[in-house]
Amino acid sequence: MTRNWRRAIPAVGLAATFLFAAAGCRTEPPEWVVLSDRSSESEDLLRIVGTIERMELEGGFYAIRAEDGTTYEVMNLPERFQEDGLPVEARAVSRGDMASIRMVGPIVELVRIRERPDESRG
Repeated sequence: MTRNWRRAIPAVGLAATFLFAAAGCRTEPPEWVVLSDRSSESEDLLRIVGTIERMELEGGFYAIRAEDGTTYEVMNLPERFQEDGLPVEARAVSRGDMASIRMVGPIVELVRIRERPDESRG
């Protein structure tokens, strides 16, 4: 019986290592990238949850396709978020005072943005 126990000790240690590693895989949501000092207290901010989408109109640009189907033309999308299919969450100010030749949807100015987890991406 002592021999069997000695063989089991490395296996138990390995299993424990995997369990601790798996528990450590849970990550906090990414930090917000703040683009404007506009405060949510001073203005009503739009909450946009969606995916970055590359549009081939007018030489190409990136927009956000929200989960509700609305496509937002973004004035100030940081380069690091310019990736087709990237899931994001953003807070933005509607810029109804602006016009665009792209006419894909409402124009927004981002206040803050972050990548969000997406289990379908590998």
